[in-house]
Amino acid sequence: MNQTIRGYTLTQWLGSGGMGEVYLAHQPAANRVVAIKLLRQAGQADRFKNEAAVQASLRHPHIGLLYDFFVEKELSCLVMEYVEGPTLEQVIRKHGPLPEPTAWKLLGQIASALAYLHDRDIVHRDLKAGNVKLPRPDKAKLLDFGLARLANSPRLTRQGYLVGTVSSMAPEQFAGESVSASDCWALGVLFYEMMTGYSPFGGSTESEIGQLIQKANYLPPTRLNPAVSPASVQLIDRLLTVSPKARLTARQVLELIENPASLEGPQWAGPIRKWWHKLNH
Repeated sequence: MNQTIRGYTLTQWLGSGGMGEVYLAHQPAANRVVAIKLLRQAGQADRFKNEAAVQASLRHPHIGLLYDFFVEKELSCLVMEYVEGPTLEQVIRKHGPLPEPTAWKLLGQIASALAYLHDRDIVHRDLKAGNVKLPRPDKAKLLDFGLARLANSPRLTRQGYLVGTVSSMAPEQFAGESVSASDCWALGVLFYEMMTGYSPFGGSTESEIGQLIQKANYLPPTRLNPAVSPASVQLIDRLLTVSPKARLTARQVLELIENPASLEGPQWAGPIRKWWHKLNH
């Protein structure tokens, strides 16, 4: 494969993204390797342009860069930073739970990226282990903004249409509403997976998964990994809370990472808090 598009030479197929095919490419003019996402479905062009508009202005150490966007022969093309290394999903599948210090460090980096997005009224809407790359074992990069949405941008899906990956979706997303707190729910799912090696919501069908999510009904992480600390258990509990208003924000997660001792409350505090939020939802 050596197809050339607008000065970029495609060298290797990398996989399928949310909206199109992704290729490794070389840009001789800048002497750099990039990733190019090609959209082949003309009907999705508006969503592709949305991804470009959202990501073009972002500059954060834990968010993949967007270099260029253009249309060539009716083919929409996104030119992105190529982040070498496995996805977080691949690492968890291969090695199981991460060491707790590593999980907390990655959690902080991803929360920092989310806080940056939320400060700019951007909701990612598809945070999951497959959209986080690890160029180093202790460094995370958030990718794939195909479903991201500016708070004041046009709605690209009809009201009530499910957007995102079901196992990482927050309860309110099943009603078609995605807010910054929805990303924080997904952050809780991600942290649970890092600490246990499993998804908290593992029904056999999307309907079963949805029912478990809407009740925040998940197996305590210590049942899957007894080494999970009380602080991590409480952090998961405060992210996987049904009410969006009661959920930790990304900024609050960062504050708690700076002071994890504040999470070390009585053993009954977490269950009582969850019961109270369910009762008042």
